[in-house]
Amino acid sequence: MTTHRQETPMSATKPRPHSPSTSPIPIRNFSKERYVSREWMERERQALWANTWLVAGLACDVQEAGQYFTFEIGAEGLIIARGTDGRLRGMHNACTHRGTRLVTEPIGILKKIVCPYHAWAYGLDGELQGAPGAARFSNGLPKRELALHAIEVEEALGLVFVRLNPGGVTLTEFLSPVFELLRPYRLEAMSITNDQTVTHTCNWKAILDNFAELYHVPFIHPIHRRMFECATAPIELFEHGHTAVYVPGGVTDSGFPTPDAPTDMQALQLQAVGLNPEDFRGRVAEIRPALQRAKRAIANEQGQAYAEFSDAQLSDIWQFNLFPNVILSVTPESAWLMRSRPDVGDPGKSRFDMFTLVQFQGGAAEAQPSKRAKGKNGVQIGTHFRLNGPRPADYKRPQRDCFTHEDIMAGRKSMTVTIDEDISLLARVQQGMASSGFQSVWLSDEECRVQHFHDALDACLSAHHG
Repeated sequence: MTTHRQETPMSATKPRPHSPSTSPIPIRNFSKERYVSREWMERERQALWANTWLVAGLACDVQEAGQYFTFEIGAEGLIIARGTDGRLRGMHNACTHRGTRLVTEPIGILKKIVCPYHAWAYGLDGELQGAPGAARFSNGLPKRELALHAIEVEEALGLVFVRLNPGGVTLTEFLSPVFELLRPYRLEAMSITNDQTVTHTCNWKAILDNFAELYHVPFIHPIHRRMFECATAPIELFEHGHTAVYVPGGVTDSGFPTPDAPTDMQALQLQAVGLNPEDFRGRVAEIRPALQRAKRAIANEQGQAYAEFSDAQLSDIWQFNLFPNVILSVTPESAWLMRSRPDVGDPGKSRFDMFTLVQFQGGAAEAQPSKRAKGKNGVQIGTHFRLNGPRPADYKRPQRDCFTHEDIMAGRKSMTVTIDEDISLLARVQQGMASSGFQSVWLSDEECRVQHFHDALDACLSAHHG
């Protein structure tokens, strides 16, 4: 088992995006079988999930000795724990006696791992420490053989990565195309303010596809028209299946007429940095650079770390899809880490995780209650684009909130307006895929990030065939 904190592998990197209007790779399309077939699901279990670096969780959850979190990917359950020796370890969440799932709480602190069935006890290093009635085991209790099965685990970019089967590219190689683009955002210094998991009624890849294209945005996300330029947002394709899109913020969609006055969402962005929206009546095109200047000025006054960011990064959202199943949407102030996971046995179901991370600045003693301005229909500006100030004195890492797709549809739960809109449509995508009237996807050049992801998936399945 190996573990270490990742070092910077290269010098600073700038994005090298291209226009989304013409795909730099061939559009090959593909059949619907990968979304609906149990045979395809089994191929993914053996070839993809067992052999690829996966984001298991956040490093901030396992900083101290005894801290742990659990991670499930399909039928595989894992425990990630920090030992008393300071080492981070990953092990299967299955007792070597009779296979009992050992830990069920998603996050916490342990001194040792004790099976709830027959009280076999393991250290945080996975070693078997003892079993009741040890003398009655005629085959003995060989500690090395009966230790919890170990997996590879490493830390990088504030994230914890695992790999079930050793071998293949190192984590440094795997992340090298995007490492320096993500490093300045300092996810490791952010705090978790929301932790949600929804049980969804679509294949895990349909979720990845959704976050790999902006083609759908004007039709189901009206809020985006009032604060982003999605139609021409540049994209980038990387080795190992990763992709990115760089979305300008503080603007309105070029596919619609430019308003005379700031939209409600632009007004919230202006107010968040102390600017008066009325000053930009007839000057909406000047909002984006004004936001950039104001945020840099405030950051300089407060000693915040904006030196490594370009002006564009202060107003824009950079979204990275990390192969195979993570969507990371980042600004200097906050991030959404979203993760799509397969169901145990039904290709038409999945679990979708969403962590909200916030970059607080200053000491907790200085903190004041946060007030979030609301725009049209009660929509909050949230954490993106807002300088968040000190961490509240009463901050606590939130518990994981688990719910169903139906809870979102009924309005009982929300993962933000935008994500709720995506979730509502993705259930219909899976329903339509079951129809005999649909056999294969038909992608546009604008959806080349979708193609790139599926090319990488096909390459992974081929590499581990048989």
